[in-house]
Parts: sequence; structure tokens; C-alpha cells
Amino acid sequence: MTRQAGSTRAARRHGRRPIRSSLTGHALPDPDGRVLRFETDARGALELIQSRLGDQLLGVRVGFATAPPAPTGRSTGTGESEHPLFYAIDRRARTITLYRMPIQRAGGLHIPDAEHRTLFVGRCVYLAVCEYLGRDPWDLLPGYFEHY
Repeated sequence: MTRQAGSTRAARRHGRRPIRSSLTGHALPDPDGRVLRFETDARGALELIQSRLGDQLLGVRVGFATAPPAPTGRSTGTGESEHPLFYAIDRRARTITLYRMPIQRAGGLHIPDAEHRTLFVGRCVYLAVCEYLGRDPWDLLPGYFEHY
């Protein structure tokens, strides 16, 4: 079988077909992946809060989990939280656990774009810290939101 210079196989091989894999390769994490984006947004919000509160969050560990544990007959440790689908508070262990999937899949954003999703992640982090400290969200950072 002879191959012609203008065959469709050669044309498809050189640019007519979309790229199948990420340009970063399979070994590197996707910089816009859901997990990495969530952790980046949550850590950014947490750093802002920690910079404003100083010693109030000293020794408090903030962790991430994919989803809240399945409810069982006994307590799951989320009983202290006001929003158990978004985060869990454990004051005795000094931990806050944020649940990625419920936060990322929450509806109700008036504009469902990347910026508003980032702001919602920050809101959930802020609410979790407020609840952990037992403070009202408007009283935790006085004067910080007055320009809004």
C-alpha cells in the first residue's frame, strides 16, 4: 500500500485534531484543578484572617476533607458546627475541617463565575473561624468591611 502526500492521516497528525492531554503532562497537578483551586482559595482567606486576628487562632489547625462523614447512629464530631455540610468545629482538638465538595457545589451564587466561587470559599472559611471563636461575623474584624 502506497502512501499519498496529502493523506488525511498525515493532516490529522499535524494539528487538526485537538490536544488529548494536558500540556503540563500527566505527572504534574492541574493548576486549575478543583482540589488545588479550593485549597489555594481557602488558604488565602485563612492567611488574611490570621494576619488580622493575631494570637486568637494560635495553635488552631485547619484541615480539608472531601466531604463530611456519613451520619451514623453515634456522633460524628460535626455536632458543634452551625453549618455541618460546609465545615466541622472541634474545640477540644482545636481543629476546623472544611469540606471541599459541598462548598464547591453549593448553589445560590448570583453570578456563577470563578471570582464569586472564590469569594464563597472565603466566606465559608470566615464563618468557620467566627463560629470557632464564638464571635459574630460583623464583630470579628471591626472596620474591615466598612468601605462596602
